[in-house]
Amino acid sequence: TLGGAEVHMIDLTTAYSSFANYGQKVEPVAILKIEDRDGNVIYENRHVEGRQVFLPEEAFLINDILSDNFARAIAFGTNSLLNVSKNVAVKTGTTNDQRDNWAVGWTPAVITTVWVGNNDNTPMKRVASGISGATPIWRRIMMEALSRVPRKDWGVPSGVIEKDVDVISGYASHDGWPSRKEYFIKGTEPVTADPIHAKLRVCKGQDDKLASDVRVAKGDYDEKEFIVLTADDPAGGSKNRWQEGIDAWINGQEDSRYKYPKDYCDDSDSVTVNIEDPDDHQKVGSDFLFKAKVTANKDVKWVKFYVDGVEKKKLENKPYEYTQHLGDGTYTLKVRAEDSDGKSAEREIKIGVNMDWDYTEPEPSPSPSPSPSPSPSPSP
Repeated sequence: TLGGAEVHMIDLTTAYSSFANYGQKVEPVAILKIEDRDGNVIYENRHVEGRQVFLPEEAFLINDILSDNFARAIAFGTNSLLNVSKNVAVKTGTTNDQRDNWAVGWTPAVITTVWVGNNDNTPMKRVASGISGATPIWRRIMMEALSRVPRKDWGVPSGVIEKDVDVISGYASHDGWPSRKEYFIKGTEPVTADPIHAKLRVCKGQDDKLASDVRVAKGDYDEKEFIVLTADDPAGGSKNRWQEGIDAWINGQEDSRYKYPKDYCDDSDSVTVNIEDPDDHQKVGSDFLFKAKVTANKDVKWVKFYVDGVEKKKLENKPYEYTQHLGDGTYTLKVRAEDSDGKSAEREIKIGVNMDWDYTEPEPSPSPSPSPSPSPSPSP
């Protein structure tokens, strides 16, 4: 009869073989064929299609991760006994009480499971992990088995795409920083901006201070690479214990990129105004969008729009835009904004309505003087 460890090993092999079979669970078979002494077939196993328990795309990702030798290099190094071949996925494990030690590895054609433990279920004293206990045995069996079957790599399912991602964050590659290729199930690939490996805008000459929106609007800033690590405490409350732990770890790092700035540098100018529509020196129709962008360190109190010095509109909330109607001619447009501290700024442009912005009326041409009629000659 099979003992508990043997039954567990069969169950474990069946479970992990579902990854090798791209999500199909195939029931284990011990007897393939039975013949009597005369060669008559009494029983022969017939292949039965397995039940699909998860998506082929999901199985492929697990196979790709567990066969990546560099992904486990931090824990095991690049030359561990687990490194058999790049198409071999493998997982080790040890129970907390040191009673069971496992190594399970597979390719598209072969799967091997090894258990190490005491027959009486007592804790082991010298085997501390899967890498030192079951793995040496698993490696020898696996290498022998692979020598007898053709090599076969993992086929990429149609629902999986490959994408370049940032080496540090795993978000989409950006800013020319080092990247690596990763597989994703279509629709799950990262598309948002990278919040971790960031290029932050800092004050010129002050790398430890963030540039305010006003400085950014003026172009008065530098960009610098940082690694931004933040987290919310799921327990809530007044203290973010998760962030406290992260910050404590960051304080012990020598890499200055972890010391990302959190405070802004002081700004004497607190408001900037840009006219986004129309452009300076643009020719527009009689009805056009008059649109401004206002950046302020404080709350914007109001935004006023002027045509040739005459106020046409006053807005107190975004969007700062409206449709202006003007007759043919050239005009000076101005936008002025003020914040809650009473600080203000303005911007001015020139446009032409149904004509060029610098159109001028031509000088009138002088009328020619009439020529005198000749006097008739006297008759002789």
